[in-house]
Parts: sequence; C-alpha cells; structure tokens
Amino acid sequence: MKRFIPLYLVLTLSYALNAQNNISEILAAGLVAAQEYSDSYTTPAGESFVTNLSTGWYDDAKSLNKWQFELSLKGQATFSPDDQRNFVLDPQRYAQIIQDEYDSSGNPPARIEVSFADGSTNPRNIATALGVNNPSEFLIIRAVDQTTGLLIEDTPIELGQGLENENVDFIPTVFLQAGLGLGGGLEIKARFVPKIQVDEAKTSLYGGAVQWEITKLFEDESGNSAFPLRLAALGGLTKVDAEYDFRDGVMVDGVNQTIEVQSTSFTFAAITSTRWNVFNLFAGVNYVTGSTESDLLGTYTVSSESILFPGSATFEDPLSVRADVDMIMTTVGAKLNLGPASLVTSYTFSEYSTANAGLAFRF
Repeated sequence: MKRFIPLYLVLTLSYALNAQNNISEILAAGLVAAQEYSDSYTTPAGESFVTNLSTGWYDDAKSLNKWQFELSLKGQATFSPDDQRNFVLDPQRYAQIIQDEYDSSGNPPARIEVSFADGSTNPRNIATALGVNNPSEFLIIRAVDQTTGLLIEDTPIELGQGLENENVDFIPTVFLQAGLGLGGGLEIKARFVPKIQVDEAKTSLYGGAVQWEITKLFEDESGNSAFPLRLAALGGLTKVDAEYDFRDGVMVDGVNQTIEVQSTSFTFAAITSTRWNVFNLFAGVNYVTGSTESDLLGTYTVSSESILFPGSATFEDPLSVRADVDMIMTTVGAKLNLGPASLVTSYTFSEYSTANAGLAFRF
C-alpha cells in the first residue's frame, strides 16, 4: 500500500495484507485464539468506518426547491483516538485458550506456554488495524512435555501491523452525492461510487437519504418566515461492499480464498441552520447505528510439523468479525454560496471524529 489507491479500500487492504502475511501462523494457533485476536485487531477500524459513512449527508437545513438538482463531491476523514489504535493482549489468556483447544485435539500431553519475544508474559498494548507495532511484536507459543519438562516446540507468530504503519492516521472516503428537491420541503439524496478494482481488491459504495425541511410549514408563499432558523429532519443509509481475492493457493493451499467486508450505517439527524443568503452556519444532532462485518472465506489447508498442528488441517470460512456502532454524534459546519456553486466544511464530534469538505453545484 505504498501508492495512492481509492481511499475507502485502506481498511480492506490493511486487514487483507495482514491476513495474507500471517494466515498460516494465525490459524496454526487454533481457531478460538485466531478469532479472539481478529476481534480485537479489527473491531476499532470497523467502528471507525461506520462512523465515517454516517457523516456528510447534510450541509444545510434548507431543502432544494422543487425539481432543483445538486451534485456534490465530498471528501471526509475520520480520526481515531489513541486508545483505539491498540488493545491489551494478555499472553496468559491466549495460553489458556490454546491449551484448551490443544487438549481436545488428541495430541500427546503437553503444557502450552505463551509469551512475547522478550520472554514477558505480562499484558501489553498491541496494534489494532488502526495502529502500529514499533518495534514489531511477536508471540512465542511453546509446547513443553508434561512429563520431562523439555521443550517440544517453539512457534513464533508475528502480530499484525495497522494503518499507522502505512503512515495513514485516519479512515478516508471520497464520493459523489446528488440531491433532488421534490417540493413541500422534501429532498432525496443519493451517494455512489461504482465498483472499482485495484489489484486483488474491489469495492463499491452507495446510499440514499430523505431530508424534510420542517420550517417550510411556517413559510408564506414568498418563502418568508418569522422563525429565525431553519429546522429539518433527515434519515439516511450508506453501504460499502468490498472484497479482497487472495488468489487461490498463493499464501496457503485452498480454494475461493477471499476477505469480504460489508459496512452499513444508518443516520437519523435533527438539523438547524441560519437563513442568510450567501454564508450560512449549520448544526445537527445525529443518531447513528450500523455495523462492519469482515469474513475470511474459502478453504485453507495448513501443513505443519509443529506440535500444535502436526500434519495438516483444513479450515472452511474460518474467521468472521463484526463491529457494531450505536452512538450520538454532533455536527457543526459552514456553507458559502457562490451563485450556483457552494463550498462546505463541517466537523462531526464523536468517539471517532470526522472532518468533511465538499464542493457542490446546483442546477
């Protein structure tokens, strides 16, 4: 990921490239441990992505006039707090998880020990998909003979890096958004990015919303109102479908090996704005709910001589991670009207705050 790519691919690519580099090692630690690590590693990025998709729906409480059309180019960046760029990994917890799975495997009796590369078994902060391990971090899984106490196996697993390792400090999106006035204060909106493929990754973005300017009810036929502010309500849906194709057999034997990411966000907003002609301020309170689901699909045959996985084992659709979001966000912004064009900027405050900028043309 050293070159510029369509920005909303970075989440998929980061997770996919980490999985591609470490899939044999991760699965060799057992499915339960692999699922636990994947949940902790991926969830903050999934939450950040839902937050990003939920913003940018409005830049005014004023709805377009009947049959008036607006086309906007929008870009936004969602920033993650420091505490979401890492998670606490406890080697002793993973030792117990792997021990339980090993004991049920029918292999010769052994005691499983897990530590970091420096020998520490104390919990420490490890990168999520948003962070970075500097220096790189490894887990060492040891199998010790229960009778003799002799070391049977030493298996190192390199822990995944995140977006910060690629000098990306935020989740970005760029998309086109269109609006059409229906009259009576109603406006429908749509956002869309066609399916794009970059190397083995492909993605698409689409969504729709309805905005109703409530204060239209109190305006006279000339559009004048004694109420100093405009008020509106909005409901919107945004969805991203992304897929990364590993190319069967390149990283590990198997077929139909892909990562699929589906992110869906619902936004419900109460909006207010000024009634000035050229320059306006706007603000909104938003309720956001949604989810990001990341699935490692296909069959994966891991061959190994290790005590943890003697011989080979085949996994089908081995990992699935879901991040759910349910939060209240607030938005403030400004809009400058320059004839048929408008410049807009806004900032949305939440656990994952988002900056937004846009250029719009009305017809």
